[in-house]
Amino acid sequence: MKTSQRKRRRPFRRLKGVPFLPSLLTLGNAFCGFLAIAWIVDASELFGRSLATVEPGEVPVTPEILHMVMGACMLIFLAMFFDALDGKVARLTDQATDFGAQLDSLADAITFGATPALLGKFAFDIFFPDLPPKFSYLCAALYALCAILRLARFNVETEGLEEESHLGFKGLPSPAAAAVIASLILFSSTGLDPESSPLVAQLFPGIYNWVNISIPIAMIGCGLLMVSNLPYPHLLNSLLKGKKSFPALAGAIFLLLMVPFAWHETLIVLCSLYLLSGPVLAIWQSVFGKPKTPCADLDLGEDPLDGEDLEGGGTGAAPEDPGIVHGPGSRTGN
Repeated sequence: MKTSQRKRRRPFRRLKGVPFLPSLLTLGNAFCGFLAIAWIVDASELFGRSLATVEPGEVPVTPEILHMVMGACMLIFLAMFFDALDGKVARLTDQATDFGAQLDSLADAITFGATPALLGKFAFDIFFPDLPPKFSYLCAALYALCAILRLARFNVETEGLEEESHLGFKGLPSPAAAAVIASLILFSSTGLDPESSPLVAQLFPGIYNWVNISIPIAMIGCGLLMVSNLPYPHLLNSLLKGKKSFPALAGAIFLLLMVPFAWHETLIVLCSLYLLSGPVLAIWQSVFGKPKTPCADLDLGEDPLDGEDLEGGGTGAAPEDPGIVHGPGSRTGN
Protein backbone atom coordinates (compact mmCIF):
# COMPACT_ATOMS: atom_id res chain seq x y z
CA MET A 1 0.00 0.00 0.00
CA LYS A 2 2.80 2.41 0.90
CA THR A 3 4.68 1.50 -2.25
CA SER A 4 1.72 2.41 -4.51
CA GLN A 5 1.27 5.73 -2.70
CA ARG A 6 4.93 6.55 -3.25
CA LYS A 7 4.62 5.85 -6.97
CA ARG A 8 1.63 8.16 -7.30
CA ARG A 9 3.36 10.96 -5.41
CA ARG A 10 4.82 13.66 -7.65
CA PRO A 11 8.62 13.64 -7.44
CA PHE A 12 10.31 16.71 -6.04
CA ARG A 13 12.25 18.64 -8.69
CA ARG A 14 15.57 19.83 -7.41
CA LEU A 15 17.25 22.80 -9.09
CA LYS A 16 20.71 21.58 -10.06
CA GLY A 17 21.93 24.43 -12.23
CA VAL A 18 20.90 27.82 -13.54
CA PRO A 19 21.93 29.84 -16.60
CA PHE A 20 24.42 32.34 -15.20
CA LEU A 21 24.76 35.23 -17.67
CA PRO A 22 21.14 35.21 -18.92
CA SER A 23 19.93 35.24 -15.31
CA LEU A 24 22.17 38.21 -14.52
CA LEU A 25 20.68 40.11 -17.45
CA THR A 26 17.16 39.22 -16.33
CA LEU A 27 18.00 40.44 -12.85
CA GLY A 28 19.24 43.65 -14.46
CA ASN A 29 15.73 44.03 -15.82
CA ALA A 30 14.27 43.53 -12.34
CA PHE A 31 16.82 45.91 -10.80
CA CYS A 32 15.76 48.67 -13.20
CA GLY A 33 12.16 48.12 -12.19
CA PHE A 34 12.97 48.17 -8.48
CA LEU A 35 15.13 51.29 -8.81
CA ALA A 36 12.37 53.04 -10.75
CA ILE A 37 9.88 52.18 -7.99
CA ALA A 38 12.29 53.51 -5.37
CA TRP A 39 12.65 56.78 -7.27
CA ILE A 40 8.88 57.09 -7.62
CA VAL A 41 8.43 56.58 -3.88
CA ASP A 42 11.10 59.18 -3.08
CA ALA A 43 9.58 61.61 -5.58
CA SER A 44 6.13 61.09 -4.06
CA GLU A 45 7.48 61.85 -0.59
CA LEU A 46 9.21 65.01 -1.81
CA PHE A 47 6.05 66.00 -3.66
CA GLY A 48 4.03 65.72 -0.46
CA ARG A 49 6.48 67.93 1.41
CA SER A 50 6.59 70.48 -1.39
CA LEU A 51 2.81 70.55 -1.62
CA ALA A 52 2.58 71.56 2.02
CA THR A 53 5.04 74.44 1.69
CA VAL A 54 4.20 76.15 -1.62
CA GLU A 55 1.67 78.94 -1.92
CA PRO A 56 -1.67 78.29 -3.68
CA GLY A 57 -1.23 78.47 -7.43
CA GLU A 58 2.48 77.62 -7.39
CA VAL A 59 3.84 74.44 -8.96
CA PRO A 60 4.89 72.00 -6.21
CA VAL A 61 7.12 69.97 -8.53
CA THR A 62 10.76 70.74 -7.85
CA PRO A 63 13.59 69.94 -10.29
CA GLU A 64 14.64 67.05 -8.05
CA ILE A 65 11.17 65.52 -8.26
CA LEU A 66 11.12 66.03 -12.01
CA HIS A 67 14.47 64.33 -12.49
CA MET A 68 13.34 61.32 -10.44
CA VAL A 69 10.17 60.92 -12.50
CA MET A 70 12.00 61.24 -15.81
CA GLY A 71 14.71 58.89 -14.56
CA ALA A 72 12.09 56.28 -13.67
CA CYS A 73 10.70 56.52 -17.21
CA MET A 74 14.15 56.05 -18.72
CA LEU A 75 14.76 53.01 -16.49
CA ILE A 76 11.75 51.31 -18.05
CA PHE A 77 13.32 51.67 -21.49
CA LEU A 78 16.65 50.43 -20.14
CA ALA A 79 14.86 47.40 -18.69
CA MET A 80 13.44 46.67 -22.13
CA PHE A 81 17.01 46.45 -23.41
CA PHE A 82 17.91 43.92 -20.70
CA ASP A 83 14.72 41.99 -21.40
CA ALA A 84 15.69 41.67 -25.04
CA LEU A 85 19.36 40.95 -24.39
CA ASP A 86 18.92 38.11 -21.90
CA GLY A 87 16.99 36.04 -24.43
CA LYS A 88 19.58 36.65 -27.13
CA VAL A 89 22.42 35.62 -24.85
CA ALA A 90 20.53 32.58 -23.63
CA ARG A 91 19.79 31.51 -27.20
CA LEU A 92 23.42 31.84 -28.21
CA THR A 93 24.58 29.81 -25.20
CA ASP A 94 21.79 27.22 -25.55
CA GLN A 95 20.49 27.53 -21.98
CA ALA A 96 16.72 27.20 -22.26
CA THR A 97 15.55 26.51 -18.70
CA ASP A 98 12.34 26.58 -16.76
CA PHE A 99 14.13 28.60 -14.08
CA GLY A 100 15.06 31.30 -16.59
CA ALA A 101 11.51 31.55 -17.90
CA GLN A 102 10.02 31.88 -14.42
CA LEU A 103 12.65 34.41 -13.43
CA ASP A 104 11.88 36.43 -16.53
CA SER A 105 8.16 36.41 -15.71
CA LEU A 106 8.78 37.68 -12.19
CA ALA A 107 11.10 40.41 -13.45
CA ASP A 108 8.56 41.49 -16.05
CA ALA A 109 5.80 41.62 -13.44
CA ILE A 110 7.89 44.10 -11.45
CA THR A 111 9.29 46.22 -14.25
CA PHE A 112 6.46 46.23 -16.77
CA GLY A 113 3.57 45.68 -14.38
CA ALA A 114 4.07 47.35 -11.01
CA THR A 115 6.44 50.12 -12.08
CA PRO A 116 4.28 51.70 -14.84
CA ALA A 117 1.24 51.43 -12.56
CA LEU A 118 2.98 53.36 -9.77
CA LEU A 119 4.39 55.82 -12.28
CA GLY A 120 0.91 56.46 -13.65
CA LYS A 121 -0.49 56.83 -10.13
CA PHE A 122 2.09 59.50 -9.32
CA ALA A 123 1.41 61.24 -12.64
CA PHE A 124 -2.24 61.52 -11.58
CA ASP A 125 -1.18 63.33 -8.42
CA ILE A 126 0.89 65.82 -10.42
CA PHE A 127 -1.27 66.51 -13.45
CA PHE A 128 -4.77 65.87 -12.03
CA PRO A 129 -4.72 67.02 -8.40
CA ASP A 130 -8.48 67.74 -8.43
CA LEU A 131 -9.53 64.24 -9.46
CA PRO A 132 -10.75 61.82 -6.76
CA PRO A 133 -7.86 59.65 -5.52
CA LYS A 134 -9.96 56.52 -6.04
CA PHE A 135 -9.83 57.05 -9.80
CA SER A 136 -6.03 57.02 -9.86
CA TYR A 137 -5.92 53.91 -7.68
CA LEU A 138 -8.41 52.21 -9.98
CA CYS A 139 -6.43 52.94 -13.14
CA ALA A 140 -3.14 51.86 -11.57
CA ALA A 141 -4.60 48.65 -10.13
CA LEU A 142 -6.30 47.77 -13.42
CA TYR A 143 -3.06 48.15 -15.34
CA ALA A 144 -0.97 46.14 -12.85
CA LEU A 145 -3.49 43.30 -12.56
CA CYS A 146 -3.88 43.03 -16.33
CA ALA A 147 -0.10 42.82 -16.73
CA ILE A 148 0.05 39.99 -14.17
CA LEU A 149 -2.84 38.18 -15.86
CA ARG A 150 -1.04 38.45 -19.18
CA LEU A 151 2.11 36.89 -17.76
CA ALA A 152 0.13 34.07 -16.16
CA ARG A 153 -1.73 33.39 -19.42
CA PHE A 154 1.53 33.37 -21.31
CA ASN A 155 3.08 30.78 -18.99
CA VAL A 156 0.12 28.48 -19.59
CA GLU A 157 -0.34 28.94 -23.32
CA THR A 158 3.26 28.66 -24.50
CA GLU A 159 3.55 24.92 -23.87
CA GLY A 160 3.97 22.94 -27.06
CA LEU A 161 4.38 25.90 -29.42
CA GLU A 162 6.80 25.43 -32.27
CA GLU A 163 9.24 27.90 -33.78
CA GLU A 164 6.99 28.62 -36.76
CA SER A 165 4.42 30.09 -34.36
CA HIS A 166 6.88 32.60 -32.91
CA LEU A 167 5.90 35.34 -35.29
CA GLY A 168 3.53 37.45 -33.22
CA PHE A 169 1.91 38.16 -29.90
CA LYS A 170 -1.50 37.45 -28.44
CA GLY A 171 -2.47 40.71 -26.79
CA LEU A 172 -0.30 43.76 -26.28
CA PRO A 173 3.16 42.81 -24.90
CA SER A 174 3.70 44.27 -21.44
CA PRO A 175 6.97 46.07 -22.37
CA ALA A 176 5.11 47.84 -25.17
CA ALA A 177 2.36 48.85 -22.73
CA ALA A 178 4.96 50.09 -20.25
CA ALA A 179 6.71 52.01 -23.02
CA VAL A 180 3.46 53.77 -23.93
CA ILE A 181 2.91 54.91 -20.32
CA ALA A 182 6.54 55.93 -19.85
CA SER A 183 6.70 57.89 -23.12
CA LEU A 184 3.56 59.87 -22.29
CA ILE A 185 4.68 60.71 -18.76
CA LEU A 186 8.16 61.56 -19.99
CA PHE A 187 6.69 64.02 -22.47
CA SER A 188 4.28 65.54 -19.92
CA SER A 189 7.09 66.00 -17.40
CA THR A 190 8.91 68.31 -19.79
CA GLY A 191 5.99 70.73 -19.47
CA LEU A 192 7.12 71.44 -15.92
CA ASP A 193 10.63 72.29 -17.08
CA PRO A 194 10.62 75.00 -19.79
CA GLU A 195 14.30 74.39 -20.55
CA SER A 196 13.66 70.82 -21.69
CA SER A 197 10.42 71.32 -23.61
CA PRO A 198 10.29 69.31 -26.87
CA LEU A 199 10.15 70.93 -30.27
CA VAL A 200 6.47 70.22 -30.86
CA ALA A 201 5.58 71.67 -27.46
CA GLN A 202 7.38 74.90 -28.33
CA LEU A 203 5.31 75.18 -31.49
CA PHE A 204 2.03 74.00 -29.94
CA PRO A 205 1.99 74.61 -26.16
CA GLY A 206 -1.55 73.27 -25.86
CA ILE A 207 -0.37 69.78 -26.73
CA TYR A 208 0.47 69.17 -23.06
CA ASN A 209 -3.23 69.19 -22.18
CA TRP A 210 -3.92 66.47 -24.73
CA VAL A 211 -0.99 64.34 -23.61
CA ASN A 212 -1.97 64.68 -19.94
CA ILE A 213 -5.51 63.59 -20.67
CA SER A 214 -4.23 60.61 -22.65
CA ILE A 215 -2.35 59.18 -19.63
CA PRO A 216 -5.39 57.71 -17.81
CA ILE A 217 -6.90 56.63 -21.13
CA ALA A 218 -3.65 54.87 -22.04
CA MET A 219 -3.45 53.10 -18.68
CA ILE A 220 -6.94 51.67 -19.00
CA GLY A 221 -6.56 50.93 -22.71
CA CYS A 222 -3.15 49.25 -22.38
CA GLY A 223 -4.41 47.14 -19.50
CA LEU A 224 -7.34 45.86 -21.52
CA LEU A 225 -5.23 45.32 -24.63
CA MET A 226 -2.75 43.19 -22.68
CA VAL A 227 -5.45 40.67 -21.78
CA SER A 228 -7.14 40.84 -25.18
CA ASN A 229 -6.80 38.35 -28.01
CA LEU A 230 -5.73 40.94 -30.56
CA PRO A 231 -2.77 39.85 -32.68
CA TYR A 232 0.33 42.03 -32.46
CA PRO A 233 3.18 41.72 -34.95
CA HIS A 234 6.63 40.55 -34.03
CA LEU A 235 8.36 43.83 -34.79
CA LEU A 236 11.98 42.63 -34.85
CA ASN A 237 11.26 39.61 -37.03
CA SER A 238 9.18 41.77 -39.35
CA LEU A 239 12.09 44.17 -39.78
CA LEU A 240 14.88 41.62 -40.13
CA LYS A 241 13.26 38.90 -42.21
CA GLY A 242 12.92 39.31 -45.93
CA LYS A 243 13.52 42.24 -48.23
CA LYS A 244 11.80 45.55 -47.64
CA SER A 245 10.58 48.18 -50.03
CA PHE A 246 12.51 51.33 -50.73
CA PRO A 247 9.86 53.56 -49.03
CA ALA A 248 10.17 51.43 -45.89
CA LEU A 249 13.93 52.05 -45.86
CA ALA A 250 13.40 55.77 -46.39
CA GLY A 251 10.88 55.87 -43.54
CA ALA A 252 13.29 54.12 -41.20
CA ILE A 253 16.04 56.61 -42.06
CA PHE A 254 13.64 59.48 -41.40
CA LEU A 255 12.79 58.12 -37.95
CA LEU A 256 16.46 57.70 -37.10
CA LEU A 257 17.16 61.28 -38.11
CA MET A 258 14.27 62.50 -35.98
CA VAL A 259 15.62 60.91 -32.79
CA PRO A 260 18.37 63.50 -32.06
CA PHE A 261 16.05 66.44 -32.73
CA ALA A 262 12.71 65.22 -31.37
CA TRP A 263 13.23 62.01 -29.43
CA HIS A 264 10.27 62.64 -27.09
CA GLU A 265 7.90 62.91 -30.02
CA THR A 266 9.52 59.95 -31.79
CA LEU A 267 9.01 57.72 -28.75
CA ILE A 268 5.35 58.61 -28.52
CA VAL A 269 4.79 58.11 -32.25
CA LEU A 270 6.51 54.72 -32.33
CA CYS A 271 4.73 53.47 -29.21
CA SER A 272 1.37 54.71 -30.45
CA LEU A 273 1.82 53.09 -33.86
CA TYR A 274 2.64 49.75 -32.27
CA LEU A 275 -0.30 50.14 -29.89
CA LEU A 276 -2.68 50.65 -32.82
CA SER A 277 -1.14 47.87 -34.90
CA GLY A 278 -3.09 45.22 -32.97
CA PRO A 279 -6.59 46.52 -33.77
CA VAL A 280 -5.52 47.32 -37.35
CA LEU A 281 -4.12 43.81 -37.83
CA ALA A 282 -7.28 42.28 -36.34
CA ILE A 283 -9.47 44.25 -38.75
CA TRP A 284 -7.20 43.32 -41.66
CA GLN A 285 -7.42 39.63 -40.78
CA SER A 286 -11.20 39.78 -40.41
CA VAL A 287 -11.54 41.35 -43.86
CA PHE A 288 -8.84 39.57 -45.86
CA GLY A 289 -8.31 36.48 -43.72
CA LYS A 290 -5.39 35.37 -41.59
CA PRO A 291 -1.90 35.03 -43.10
CA LYS A 292 -0.47 31.64 -43.93
CA THR A 293 1.78 31.75 -40.86
CA PRO A 294 -0.39 32.09 -37.76
CA CYS A 295 0.25 34.75 -35.19
CA ALA A 296 1.62 33.13 -32.08
CA ASP A 297 -0.21 33.11 -28.80
CA LEU A 298 2.87 34.15 -26.93
CA ASP A 299 4.74 37.18 -25.74
CA LEU A 300 8.27 36.17 -26.66
CA GLY A 301 9.99 37.77 -23.71
CA GLU A 302 7.44 40.55 -23.36
CA ASP A 303 9.59 42.60 -25.66
CA PRO A 304 8.04 44.05 -28.80
CA LEU A 305 11.52 44.81 -30.10
CA ASP A 306 12.85 41.30 -29.51
CA GLY A 307 10.40 38.45 -29.52
CA GLU A 308 13.02 35.78 -29.00
CA ASP A 309 13.54 36.38 -25.31
CA LEU A 310 13.95 32.69 -24.73
CA GLU A 311 16.02 32.66 -21.59
CA GLY A 312 17.92 30.11 -23.50
CA GLY A 313 17.18 30.52 -27.01
CA GLY A 314 15.41 28.50 -29.58
CA THR A 315 11.94 27.21 -29.50
CA GLY A 316 12.97 23.62 -29.73
CA ALA A 317 14.21 21.57 -26.84
CA ALA A 318 17.72 22.22 -25.66
CA PRO A 319 20.21 19.36 -25.42
CA GLU A 320 19.78 17.26 -22.33
CA ASP A 321 21.96 18.38 -19.46
CA PRO A 322 21.68 16.84 -15.98
CA GLY A 323 22.38 20.25 -14.47
CA ILE A 324 19.54 22.03 -16.28
CA VAL A 325 15.86 21.41 -15.69
CA HIS A 326 13.81 21.79 -18.85
CA GLY A 327 10.17 22.71 -18.82
CA PRO A 328 7.43 24.36 -20.87
CA GLY A 329 8.49 27.79 -19.68
CA SER A 330 11.88 27.41 -21.29
CA ARG A 331 10.60 27.94 -24.81
CA THR A 332 10.25 31.67 -24.56
CA GLY A 333 10.16 34.50 -22.12
CA ASN A 334 6.94 35.96 -20.80
